[in-house]
Amino acid sequence: MHGWEVIVNLAELRSRGLLELLDTELARALGRAGGDTVDPSVELAIALTSRNVRHGHACLPMDMELAALFPAESLEGAALPEPSTWTEALRRSGLTDGGPLVIDEDKLYLRRYWTLESEIAEQLLRRATALPGSRSTDLEQRLERLFPDGCKSPQAEAGRKALAHRVSLLCGGPGTGKTTTVAAIVALLVEDADARGAPVPRTLLLAPTGKAAARLGEAVQDAKGRIDASEAVLGAVPTEASTLQRALGMRPDGLRFSRDRDRPLEADIIVVDEASMIDLALMRQLLEATPMDSRLIIVGDPDQLTSVEAGSVLQDLVTASEKTWWRGRLTTLEKTHRYDATQPLGRLIAAIRDGDGETVRALLSSGGEDLHWSPFEKLGAELDHAAERWSAATSTDEPREHFARRGDYVILTPFRKGLSGTRRLGRLIEERLIANGQTPVSRPILIEENSRELRVYNGDLAFVRSGDTPIAVIPTEGAAPREIAEARLPRTSDAYALSIHKSQGSEFDEVLVVLPEDDAPLLTRELLYTAVSRARRKVRLVGPQEVVLSGVARRARRDSGLVGQVARRG
Repeated sequence: MHGWEVIVNLAELRSRGLLELLDTELARALGRAGGDTVDPSVELAIALTSRNVRHGHACLPMDMELAALFPAESLEGAALPEPSTWTEALRRSGLTDGGPLVIDEDKLYLRRYWTLESEIAEQLLRRATALPGSRSTDLEQRLERLFPDGCKSPQAEAGRKALAHRVSLLCGGPGTGKTTTVAAIVALLVEDADARGAPVPRTLLLAPTGKAAARLGEAVQDAKGRIDASEAVLGAVPTEASTLQRALGMRPDGLRFSRDRDRPLEADIIVVDEASMIDLALMRQLLEATPMDSRLIIVGDPDQLTSVEAGSVLQDLVTASEKTWWRGRLTTLEKTHRYDATQPLGRLIAAIRDGDGETVRALLSSGGEDLHWSPFEKLGAELDHAAERWSAATSTDEPREHFARRGDYVILTPFRKGLSGTRRLGRLIEERLIANGQTPVSRPILIEENSRELRVYNGDLAFVRSGDTPIAVIPTEGAAPREIAEARLPRTSDAYALSIHKSQGSEFDEVLVVLPEDDAPLLTRELLYTAVSRARRKVRLVGPQEVVLSGVARRARRDSGLVGQVARRG
């Protein structure tokens, strides 16, 4: 047990920049609400829980070590309170007795996030009753016809699970055929409805970002050409996708939605792609707005980065499907079709995903036609190459050609600021373009704020056409690009380089990943895996090998109680 004299001081954490003003002010406000005498350990618990939520966690484990909270800091001689003593102090405060805090087993929550997890688990329980499944006598023949790898394939098994369950999961890495499988599943459900004499099911294709939604629609369109089904069935498989936020009617404050239990989504089949990016609040709203008699198919790669906001919902649902009563709903696709798994790029992606540092080191050293590594000192030469690649996109302001060329190449980095940040890299590319005698006629930008009025959303890619009045050209789902005066846009940034988080849901022929000179806690296995798996044909990686290997060894931690919430309802 730690002595109270070594308990870390809240003011010290704030002075070191380890807590934000929001954390300490929330701690003091709630601490005062608990009574006249404020226990410092209670304030500490509140501030650390607030800090954890800002970092994407849903809660604070009460038995957590201080070094695990702040791995990059030296806090010698300091410790957190002993868990049972700390928990008792929180209970005495009165803040956990129907108040703003919740203690659930060994975890402390701000009540909002405990409620979100609880409501998600409850929604899953409400959808636990198995559906009657197909009444067709020729189901196996249909599966053999609709799924390219036949009725014994994992893809066909995903179709069976979608028939049998109100909620099912389809997971797999890049290029494993998730979208092709989705299209075949929807066709299967359409044929099954026809066999039962039911109306043609209405299908919604959704994704968390505009880029991911556009990719989903394009991929389904492509997949339909490989499905052996009638024109009527294929006509019922949509090829236009929307963002989750738009479909749910997110209000400008980001907290309220027009679609809910009383006004649900008008769909019989709802497919949600890139689900690793979905946070607790968005998943709760999606489940609440999904009609009880609809089928929800959740698609994604649980090895990718998790959501920016609190939660690791896809990872938790995968774990719950393996360990709790909520089993039998997960299908995992493993064979990739995007790249050759035996070549350096494919082997690198697999090695990073599996945490195999020795294989990663060997691959970086040996390289190959689809894998090139350079030390940080060679960044200048890589940026010369990048400027040559970018000149193809910035020399045209014809929208189709510009965006097609942007799909050929991308620069990714973990940071926005610093020597390897998106801002500096973008400036260096522009300087090189000008030094090479090119005056760009189109400047790539990234939308960073939502504007429902203009129908532009955070994460949308666009470009600005040069002229007396700079005009932004915005790609639009299923329609001609829109043109908007740049001055009317919400906050934007140049998009010569993208953060790895912003690249999720996209793929490019060639990817340059720029890592910093020194290791950082942000560099995790999931981040590196997400970055290199954006590449279709080649990845170029700049940074010290030891920094890469440190990232491969470091897992992204997300504190959550969702799996336990689901298990307790079994």
